[in-house]
Amino acid sequence: MKDRVSLRSLILEFLYKVYPHYVLEIDILYVFYKEFRDVYIKKTLQYLVDKGYVEKLEKEIPRIGMKTFYKLTHRGVDLVEGLLKDDNIPFDDKNQ
Repeated sequence: MKDRVSLRSLILEFLYKVYPHYVLEIDILYVFYKEFRDVYIKKTLQYLVDKGYVEKLEKEIPRIGMKTFYKLTHRGVDLVEGLLKDDNIPFDDKNQ
């Protein structure tokens, strides 16, 4: 199992690839479920929201119910592109 702290950068890199689109929470869970428990993925997403790198949107979908979506913020893009630095979110040097 990979380090849970590295999950932060993995999620940011994933959202960067689909930026500027929103991604369903269940899709993010599906991408990372083989290496991380869903509780850690959800906690990491909330951490990234609290830090301002990811935007969270909860929306009622007719005949389906409430769904949660995530999208990288401008600040999150700057972090992934190396314009910002956060010592609590490790990136491989090759990505910077």
